[in-house]
Amino acid sequence: MMRTLALLLLVLLGALRPAVAVDTLRPEQLSPGMKGYGLSVFKGTKPERFDVEIIGVLRNALPKQDMILIRMSGADLEKHKVIAGMSGSPVYIDGKLIGALAYGWTFENEPLAGVTPIHNMMAELKLPIVAPSTINASMSLRRTSTMPAPFALPNAAFAQTGDDFGTPHPLLTPLSLGGFNSRVLERFASKFTGFGMMPIAAGGAGTRVLPHRSGDMEPGGAIGVQLIRGDMDATAVGTATYIEKNRILAFGHPFFQGGSVQAPAVLAEVHTIMSSLERSFKMASPIAEIGSMVGDWQSCIVADAKVQAQMLPISIDAANRDMGQSEHYDVEVMNNQAFTPQLVLMAIAQAVSAASGSSQDTTVRISVGAELAPVKAGGSSRTIAVTNTFFSAAGGILNIEGLMPLLAMFNTPFGSPTVKRVDVKVDAALTHQTADIKRAYFEKSELQRGETATLKIVLKPFGQPEVTKTIPIEVPAATDMLRYLVVTVIAGDSAPPDVAPPDNLDDFLDFIQRGHRNTDLVALLPTRSQGMQYHGKLLKKLPPSVVGILDDSSTGDVATAADILQLVESTDWVLSGQATVRVLIRQE
Repeated sequence: MMRTLALLLLVLLGALRPAVAVDTLRPEQLSPGMKGYGLSVFKGTKPERFDVEIIGVLRNALPKQDMILIRMSGADLEKHKVIAGMSGSPVYIDGKLIGALAYGWTFENEPLAGVTPIHNMMAELKLPIVAPSTINASMSLRRTSTMPAPFALPNAAFAQTGDDFGTPHPLLTPLSLGGFNSRVLERFASKFTGFGMMPIAAGGAGTRVLPHRSGDMEPGGAIGVQLIRGDMDATAVGTATYIEKNRILAFGHPFFQGGSVQAPAVLAEVHTIMSSLERSFKMASPIAEIGSMVGDWQSCIVADAKVQAQMLPISIDAANRDMGQSEHYDVEVMNNQAFTPQLVLMAIAQAVSAASGSSQDTTVRISVGAELAPVKAGGSSRTIAVTNTFFSAAGGILNIEGLMPLLAMFNTPFGSPTVKRVDVKVDAALTHQTADIKRAYFEKSELQRGETATLKIVLKPFGQPEVTKTIPIEVPAATDMLRYLVVTVIAGDSAPPDVAPPDNLDDFLDFIQRGHRNTDLVALLPTRSQGMQYHGKLLKKLPPSVVGILDDSSTGDVATAADILQLVESTDWVLSGQATVRVLIRQE
């Protein structure tokens, strides 16, 4: 009887103990001089051992997280030092897992590293998997933040400066890029290094669909996270630390601190180790899909073999009419508020660069169309389309930030709508299709109120004779405040939008589509009437009685606005400059 009770008690105690697949040691159980080994892939896909020795423990090095200091040897680490791509390499003492190699120093003389304790990483297994968020109805009603910057700022945890060599940083994560030329890589490198990534041209999977081989992943194996896949590829490479059922812990530090985020997780093959005094790195490429990254936290990333990442499909058609070339690209990018615009821009930049094919003067017309999921349950989806023309004297490399208005839909002040797909058309021509605004004038020295006068604008296209464009203008009546008609003519990219600041998501999407193009000639005319802004609408030419009523409104939803008339004339050139004309208004 007593034996049966004892056995029952042991079963109950076992049921209450956390299920851990491997034995582990906590930092407080370690002491200097203890020796063990780590696992990482240095060539191919099979993990190899390297030796480690405990130096000490930095208590609370990160918020509620210690850092274990180790010295490494073997596997040519005396030559390479700590290698970018080893992030997540499991470290064992007495056959027990203590954590993941994750931190290092720049220009170190010996292979020293910081290890993230495994119990901090295992705690992330308790966090639920959250699907990529979609915008809800409440977010569509009012502004939730200020206008976002074109790119998210680099995370302070990853930013390194020239005078912080004494501070441990997360090991750089090699970002293997395929399908991009060197000019595009150079242009976008800083966008990734700010997030602790190390862009390298190492190739990708290409257009082939990767086989699913989640069972091939093991502790110490090379694991990658795909930001872009298809005709272009961007895969961040690290190392798997621990596997429990369908979950994989890796990296030992945050990727870009994305929280609940999804992107394809892949098995990677290491081609070689590129040795460097500054930072050696693994050159690797994806070879099989193993699931999806589902979490990006302080201590590690989490991947799940049973989850399929929801990617954003992008179709790009690029043509060069002068050279008779055309290309089609199909890519998928990670669906993430911070990274998606950057990744889409990079794909467009590569298509534009390929369409240009040289460093000659290039004029490019880019059209972006997107299908958005319904904002509210039961609502209908909507599409938006934006087109603009750009010029570059350096071939296909454009002022990339100038393309951001085309992609403002991904990160709005009213939340991030769910973008279902994006279609891009690139039409490049090896021409210098620009023009300067030289002057503007009326043929009369005085204008009669109420008449329709012809404003003439002289443009000087590059390498061509001057061209005169005309805009008909209805002359307003003179007042004590408006004795002269003053017209300012500017290029579309400098003109203010002819809409009120958006008040909700739908208004913001309309705002994007109604922006002026770089080829627009815009004439600005102040008027004697007062304008008002009301719920995202710009009301013009209001009678004084209406202005008085709205201005006395206590709702707080009404604001005064200058009533400036905008007249737009399309041209064939990317415009620059401005001109102003001033003429007397005759009362008779």
